[in-house]
Amino acid sequence: MTNGKPAMHGLYEEVAATAGVYQPLLVPPAGTRRVDAVRLLVAACTTRVAITAAIHQPVDGTPRFTLIRDPSVSDGAPGIGDYTAIAASLKDNHGWRVLESGDPSLPVTVMLGLREGYGKQAAVHDAAEVRALLGFYGATGVYVSEVHLMCARHLDDQVRVYDEPGVLIVGGEPIVPAATGTAARLRQRRFVVTDRDQNRTYALRHR
Repeated sequence: MTNGKPAMHGLYEEVAATAGVYQPLLVPPAGTRRVDAVRLLVAACTTRVAITAAIHQPVDGTPRFTLIRDPSVSDGAPGIGDYTAIAASLKDNHGWRVLESGDPSLPVTVMLGLREGYGKQAAVHDAAEVRALLGFYGATGVYVSEVHLMCARHLDDQVRVYDEPGVLIVGGEPIVPAATGTAARLRQRRFVVTDRDQNRTYALRHR
């Protein structure tokens, strides 16, 4: 216990990491249906490059996607060149906009799922719980965006797509311990941190 609060940082360990940060915001043309936009992202998945994205709440009916480089113990992480090529293809061939995401004063992004485990019937938490727990663990100057997370990867000669409700937590370097405590309280197996100041992306997994 620290100041009456349980210490959570030791519950997770870094299991995979990659140098560099590339986290663009992709915006399809106005009126694009979410299912059609997701289909294009899934089609970009190859045997070498998995696609992970946070799907934001629609603006004027159009979904927006933040690409996340999710490091894997077995498969590594998508290369920045791979992701820039995918973004360029969506822009040139389908009219998507590719925007820079992130604020230099808020260099850390935590991608956190909200479903306990991977079963479709598992308990699902919400963004309000995340905000309350981040405050409990002392995080300040933090922004929480409610999103839907998707990951497409090749498994057994076919593309498998996993999705779940989630959040993007954005702030400065000190938010990681609070995010770790929050992940533990919500019984999350793993989460991903993008740190622009350290210029790297890494995955933390529950011990």
